[in-house]
Amino acid sequence: MKNQFCLLAVLCLAACSRKEATLEPIPDGKSLTVENAGAPTRFIGSVVGFNNTIRAGGGASPTPAGNILYNQPLYKSSASEDDWWDNLVEEFAFSGQDFFAANCRGYSPNVPTVDHGDPRKLTKLTQAMDRRGVTGKFKIAVFDDCPSSWCANRNVDNGLGYTTATPFDCGDTANYKYIWTYNIKTAFQNIPDAKRFKYNGRPVVFFWAVHPSWAINSGNGNLKKILQYVRAQFNATFNQDPYLVIDKSWIDRDASVNDPAVTDAVHNWFNMTNPSTLYTFNGVKVGSGVPGFRVVQGTTNMFIDANHGQTWINTLTNTWGAGAVLTLLEGFTDCAENAAIFRSKDVTYYDYPNQRINILRRFSNDPYPATLKVEAEGCDFYNDLTTGNSGGTFRDGDLDIVKNGDTYGGWHVNNTQANEWLEWRELPFSAGDSKFQVRYSSNQAASIRFSVDGNDLPIINMPITNNGVWSLIDAGTVSLPADGLHTVRLKIVSGSLSINFFNRVTL
Repeated sequence: MKNQFCLLAVLCLAACSRKEATLEPIPDGKSLTVENAGAPTRFIGSVVGFNNTIRAGGGASPTPAGNILYNQPLYKSSASEDDWWDNLVEEFAFSGQDFFAANCRGYSPNVPTVDHGDPRKLTKLTQAMDRRGVTGKFKIAVFDDCPSSWCANRNVDNGLGYTTATPFDCGDTANYKYIWTYNIKTAFQNIPDAKRFKYNGRPVVFFWAVHPSWAINSGNGNLKKILQYVRAQFNATFNQDPYLVIDKSWIDRDASVNDPAVTDAVHNWFNMTNPSTLYTFNGVKVGSGVPGFRVVQGTTNMFIDANHGQTWINTLTNTWGAGAVLTLLEGFTDCAENAAIFRSKDVTYYDYPNQRINILRRFSNDPYPATLKVEAEGCDFYNDLTTGNSGGTFRDGDLDIVKNGDTYGGWHVNNTQANEWLEWRELPFSAGDSKFQVRYSSNQAASIRFSVDGNDLPIINMPITNNGVWSLIDAGTVSLPADGLHTVRLKIVSGSLSINFFNRVTL
């Protein structure tokens, strides 16, 4: 699959040369309010890759070999693919996003081993949402990664390799099965209607760029013909009219798609000059952006400095904060281009694992949720007095973590002892009173205490629950004068217990 690496690197370079959108004036990101609370008018989500390389822990694909991967995932993939999906949906829900734009690249009937974003895998996603108890926290859209889903998938299916060396003929209707049958249709067949992200009641499909390096005969109304085909097939198959959001390059290649009767909305992606763009079509503003980007190897030098989260703040201020109705972000799992949003081990361009997720949640429709569930194993910092992870799972380091059998599954921290602690940065607290609740299991008497910004709360005694029995116990309150972001530390004062998660609950 070496051609895949060059393929998508070339495409990124092409995208970076695109005409930039003009950004509009923006408000102060710190003073954002949600319009019409309870009925969001702005929605935010990110592209999520799920190919086999990503599921295995990140890998170099699709960037040139030798590119340094800084923001590899905090989560350490296991032999169980379900574990990867379980952690993914938990992190995504924690970020507060509205939609999960699944990066679908189709499947090959003739080469079943191809696994670059197989839409049939979305069953795994929906099952994980149910298993981890996050159904309803976000919905699923489809991102059609055109170069791979159309061209590379057509080529590999016809024995030409996973490459764009043989371009995709946009005027050949025989090719349309790679757009519809083996990708978009299959994706939505694996997304129950209740889990589909809809704008104005219509399921959303995003399309990436069209470029001469992989697509020929894209003018003369052929891109319009493709959109009309997808819309007609969607209506016939699902009895729903899809909401089709295309990349600005489609208009550049085929002016006939510049028509509200054909296209519903347009995004302008991002480039190395503009980490964020805002584009208005048919009265609908669509934002796009990235937290940072780094693909540097040989003559390839594509770089957007993440600047310890400041670029991410600027991106979100310039999109969602500037009134974008839909904000499409790159890319929740895109560590191959150092653009990932998930919890990461990166200490070069960021300050702590949850930083990008926390920033993103500030720009969501629920920046200060009434109940925030915080997973113990996903902490930003910790003090563990024994060497190594005795459970050998979830993450590298000295924190002891094992899978649990508690409601909604997941992982928990175990083998704790006095003077150990877990810490999280920039957690949202709403003004007024909040309480902590801890989900724990213990075979012996133990005690803990929370601290907020270095201020200790009272010690809480944790009753014995017996082996494998989980209990949720109130663990202290805090009162604050205004909404804000705070450092929280959970300290083990005495004894040993297992900790699954804690809730911060607004009173």
